[in-house]
Amino acid sequence: MPLLHISISDALIIFFLTLGPLKAIAPFAQLTQGTDSAFRRTLAWRATAIATLIVIIVALLGAVILQNWHVSVAAIVITGGLILFCQAFQLIMQPSAVAPPPQQKPGQAPPTMAMAQFSLALPILVTAPGIAAIVGFMAIAGGDWTQKGIVFASLLVIMGLNLVTLLNMEAILKRGPSPALKVLGWVMAILQAALAAQYIINGLVRLGALPTLGS
Repeated sequence: MPLLHISISDALIIFFLTLGPLKAIAPFAQLTQGTDSAFRRTLAWRATAIATLIVIIVALLGAVILQNWHVSVAAIVITGGLILFCQAFQLIMQPSAVAPPPQQKPGQAPPTMAMAQFSLALPILVTAPGIAAIVGFMAIAGGDWTQKGIVFASLLVIMGLNLVTLLNMEAILKRGPSPALKVLGWVMAILQAALAAQYIINGLVRLGALPTLGS
């Protein structure tokens, strides 16, 4: 059967890959290089709070706006599936869950709290594939508030995981990139690609371009 509902596992996997902490560790280390722990903690809290606000607003308004623009659920699901598949394909071809922190460039401006909005919350914590995933899930949920609740709960879990990771960035970098994390990121990218393909199929079934398929 095509994917017509949202499961917690689907939402957590997709949001972990598109909005999760693995990709944020190296940029956060670069942006906060040379700062004290108090600054890093405040920045982590502020950036995560801003990112959480953004994803909640997207979840509340994204699908509604597209509906008002007369964009069908099928079109939203197919577009989101394509974006998610493209990101997953890149991760599969270059499997690196945690990149080493880039070196600070000479003459780079000193870190400020403004980075919480313009450098960290967007586009590092809140990504284009993540926004596509949120809108796609909310479109699938439709008027079912149980399904919408799964989306909101999953987003809050991932944002909480982002905060914990950023607050413990120093300890994570001291241990270095774990081969297990790289393997995990690669496996999850494959799962994301499979789920994205299922969403595309679901969209095509909704359009009537494909018959309802068996599992």
